[in-house]
Amino acid sequence: HENYLKSLGATHVLDRRLSTEELAAEIQTITSKPIQTVFDAVSVADTQATAYSILAKGGSLCVLLPPEVEAEEDKPIYHIYGKFTLPYTKDLGATYYSKFTELLEAGDIKPNKVEVVEGGLGGIVAGLKRMELDQVSGVKLI
Repeated sequence: HENYLKSLGATHVLDRRLSTEELAAEIQTITSKPIQTVFDAVSVADTQATAYSILAKGGSLCVLLPPEVEAEEDKPIYHIYGKFTLPYTKDLGATYYSKFTELLEAGDIKPNKVEVVEGGLGGIVAGLKRMELDQVSGVKLI
């Protein structure tokens, strides 16, 4: 789904299944500058380890799931948790949701592509099996 990601604004799309060495080499073809920030949207143990290993000293790793790698003092890891119902995030959430429709209409936020799984609730097992076999990419099953 590289073309789709580029249509959303990505300038480069790298295969997350590349080895750490292959990924580092691919990044070197894009930039010779040290990698200061990595946002790991997958955030499982192996993607976190790869992301952290290519990060420059003083850089930061942002993950969506709890950190699975040990942070060094000069390379912090930030666990991003976007829940707007917590006492300290309610004001931010109210502001965000008040602008959400406008952001969608303007195309500033793009919804996920979805695939409707046949069979209603009966299709859940087949959908989970496809996910287990790594046959789902670029879409959310509903």
